[in-house]
Amino acid sequence: MSLPNKKRLWTYADYANLHEEKRYEGIDGALFMTPSPTPRHQRIVTALSALFFDFLQHSSCEVFVSPIDVCLFATKDTPLHDIKDWYIPDLIVVCDKQKIGDERIYGAPDLIVEILSPSTAKHDRITKFHNYERAGVKEYWIVDPIHETVEIYALQDGQFRQVHMHYKDETICPYIFPSCFIALPKVFTPM
Repeated sequence: MSLPNKKRLWTYADYANLHEEKRYEGIDGALFMTPSPTPRHQRIVTALSALFFDFLQHSSCEVFVSPIDVCLFATKDTPLHDIKDWYIPDLIVVCDKQKIGDERIYGAPDLIVEILSPSTAKHDRITKFHNYERAGVKEYWIVDPIHETVEIYALQDGQFRQVHMHYKDETICPYIFPSCFIALPKVFTPM
């Protein structure tokens, strides 16, 4: 199997027709491969998803974990060949059922969590940060598994503002769900 030609502009329709087992994100028509996560990364995602699932069970919101494609700047009516940006966040929470399609998410999730890795940290902190902000994601978490921290950014006046920096021994509340309590010792379990 050949790798996609990264010099051409890709659409989501092109990506959907790839016959490869690799995962790619699209940013303004350019493809970026997303590597498989490590066991440590997966433990953190699993713990967070379980805690969010428990909290959201009786609400209109749903939690989803990677791999799920998020077409940030699209609606269900957007033709796939017009979509130039899609992401595969580690964890998302969506409260608007209209954004949940049969095969992907359309528009900005309410909350996105990205778990840093050496190969994705710059991408998560710069490119994704600015595009999530521009799309109107209400809350963005950057989880650092090495330093065992969680940075919480909330959308305020169209810009992400860091509202909290939490460490491994704290209990935190999502900005958009102030009655949800997440004990970080359960998230950063020893390996």
